[in-house]
Amino acid sequence: MPAANAAIYYQHDAFTTELAKLMGRNAAGAGFLTGFARHADAERFIGYARSKEEFRRFEAHMAAQAKKPCAWIPHGDLAALAEAEALFVYAPGVSEFCWQRRFLSDTAYSVVGLTHTISSDRVMEDFGNLLVAPVEPWDALVCTSQAVKRTLDGVLAGWGEYLAERFGAQAPAPRLRLPVIPLGVDCDAFPQGEAAARLRAQWRKRHAIGESEVAFMFLGRLSFHAKAHPLPMYLALEAAAARTKRKLAFILAGYFFNDSIRREFLEGARRYCPSVRLAHVDGRKPQERAGAWAGADVFTSFSDNIQESFGLAPVEAMAAGLPAVVSDWDGYRDTVVDGETAICIPTAMPEPGHGAELALRYLAGLDTYDLYIGNAGQCTAVDVGAATDAYLSLIEDASLRRRMGEAGRERARRVFDWSVIVREYQALWAELAEARRSQPARPGRAHPLRDDPFRVFRAFPSFAIGSATLVERACADPKAETARIAAAGMNSFALKFMLGREEFERLFAALGPGARLAAGELEALYPPARRGALMRSLGWLAKGGIVKIRTP
Repeated sequence: MPAANAAIYYQHDAFTTELAKLMGRNAAGAGFLTGFARHADAERFIGYARSKEEFRRFEAHMAAQAKKPCAWIPHGDLAALAEAEALFVYAPGVSEFCWQRRFLSDTAYSVVGLTHTISSDRVMEDFGNLLVAPVEPWDALVCTSQAVKRTLDGVLAGWGEYLAERFGAQAPAPRLRLPVIPLGVDCDAFPQGEAAARLRAQWRKRHAIGESEVAFMFLGRLSFHAKAHPLPMYLALEAAAARTKRKLAFILAGYFFNDSIRREFLEGARRYCPSVRLAHVDGRKPQERAGAWAGADVFTSFSDNIQESFGLAPVEAMAAGLPAVVSDWDGYRDTVVDGETAICIPTAMPEPGHGAELALRYLAGLDTYDLYIGNAGQCTAVDVGAATDAYLSLIEDASLRRRMGEAGRERARRVFDWSVIVREYQALWAELAEARRSQPARPGRAHPLRDDPFRVFRAFPSFAIGSATLVERACADPKAETARIAAAGMNSFALKFMLGREEFERLFAALGPGARLAAGELEALYPPARRGALMRSLGWLAKGGIVKIRTP
């Protein structure tokens, strides 16, 4: 099947790493856009953006990677999206874009979204909307891991059961596809061979880590309540240090949201793993990040938080050729291979039925989102004993570290390199296009709760302006009077929805002195697509005393 292209909904913050509060989704977005520019089988790149300035940023990003033209589709130009055939939204909220498409046609193009964090109230609302929004079998919401897909299936099943019970109907099921495509990584961005050895020596010397020390590394946002609680790592490292003669170092490559979190992390390291040398570097800085990957011997991350849905860092660790010790948690188990590229540590949380109080407090606004996910994380266990044994096996066996690292590097390139992931996306877009083209065209239909205001509020006026409405001049020179009325801002702000200058002149020529015409006769002066503008303009002209309108 040939590769397909898509318009990419571009919002700068979603595709940049140059943020003070850098999140995983930002890094993943920047990686996707770069990977797409380098590897997509496409003649041009299409940016769907709200402003020309946003499009210029998209264009600059793509131009830095590939010499191909870029095209701008202004936000709301549904006809141009139909020509593009697919809209890719780097977020889970696809429902709003499907509702917008309905004003043109449900079959006009495909809408494809992507999951990131799935635990927030807003994302859960997005998921619920999938059962009532006009999503179609030629649309898709990409799940980044099997754990995300299983969670989404469960949430939608529960919501469908509620709707069935509420309305006495069969439980609805989502019509769109839920494929699993992981996030990607640029394997070539990680140095190898002599370049990696030089960087390793320089970086370790700068951070006072001896060559004989075994350096463990965590990379990511340093947040005990919203990412990965460090306590199990600290405890396991200290226990491993007591059982080995090797000196250990722990590299925290990330950043803290505030001084309070910084204090907890750093004081916690001194309290719970005093035998391990601690090095903190700002993981937002590319040079420090690259140095940490080269300088580390083992990657470790014990994610225990429900906001984590994929986890890009273990994939980057494999690309860097590092063995990993990670929690057996959500997307992590999709990325690494236990016993081959990593050692997975068991996790446990309370069985269903014991967290309703946490959910209620979040729903009622008594707890913030951060507190909600933090409270859930505090009830989640990571097996410290198993982690200690895993750490010790890699500390004592350099050949095991090398074998796992090489296996990880091979897996990263074969499964997660952007050259592979981009092909999967283009194949998906092509499949959706095939499904869409097999459907008969459907006329546009509005959003029932965002319908044409002249339909929704038709009970408000004395009468409706329609084909039978009689129209005549109310002034001697309607062209001059129109210019005079339109000179004021309070009268001109909606002119973009009215007839154009030449179209107004055509109307005034037909409404000669003494002429009284039905609006239906005036409609013949314009193509069908402009007849709505005519009816709106008649209301505007009558408001300004330029024409008179009345029922027959």
